[in-house]
Amino acid sequence: MTSTPKTKKPKSPAVPSYSLKDSVDDVRKLYQTFSHAVFSKPEIATTLKMSSNSGPFVRRAFTLSEYGLLVESGAGHKVSDLFLTLNSGDASSAAFKRAALKAINNSAVFAEVLAEFKTKLPPQASVAQRLETQKKFNADRAKEVASVLERSLQFAGVLDSSNNILPVRDDSSAGDTSKSQELHKEEPTVVTPPVTPGAVPMANARRTEVPLTDGRIAIVQYPHDLSTAEAEKIGRVLAALVG
Repeated sequence: MTSTPKTKKPKSPAVPSYSLKDSVDDVRKLYQTFSHAVFSKPEIATTLKMSSNSGPFVRRAFTLSEYGLLVESGAGHKVSDLFLTLNSGDASSAAFKRAALKAINNSAVFAEVLAEFKTKLPPQASVAQRLETQKKFNADRAKEVASVLERSLQFAGVLDSSNNILPVRDDSSAGDTSKSQELHKEEPTVVTPPVTPGAVPMANARRTEVPLTDGRIAIVQYPHDLSTAEAEKIGRVLAALVG
């Protein structure tokens, strides 16, 4: 009896396997251990508690370099200025968002997707289909990469609950808000989730400006791990309040 040989999946293009948030967390561990010093790949593996010869570590190390969070230095690596901005910056600041977007766009595949979908990221299934048909990813890998891209954009603070890709506004624009308010005679709408008594304040909360009509804006503050279901719940509450 002859066995049917397994069909080998096509090799997908090299692209980050982990979200930007997970990667920043990884490099933060390295920075806490080595600071600005140069470190080797075995030292990276040891710090991340992985085997330096394993496939998962190879993908992880590639991801850190692909985002530009680690840079080569002599025979080793060190943390990049890009990482230092993401590590020390306020997640709601323009500097943080721009640094995060730069890290994402360091991946040629991600950059191409964002160049095509400039203002709105399609559902993950649609992004995965594009990767499969146009970039020759295998189906499973395409789904993984679509998820990584979406979660990275959420971490960057530029993706709202409807998957709109929001423009990064200069921090100085906050000073121009008064002029806009004076012209339109309306204060910006601030939407902040209610605080349960005894709850811990959101230290890493995100803040997003949503453009409205007549030059008005709604400023939304929300936890970084807000789920789609929770975002929809907030939407329903707001609709009920203004309806």
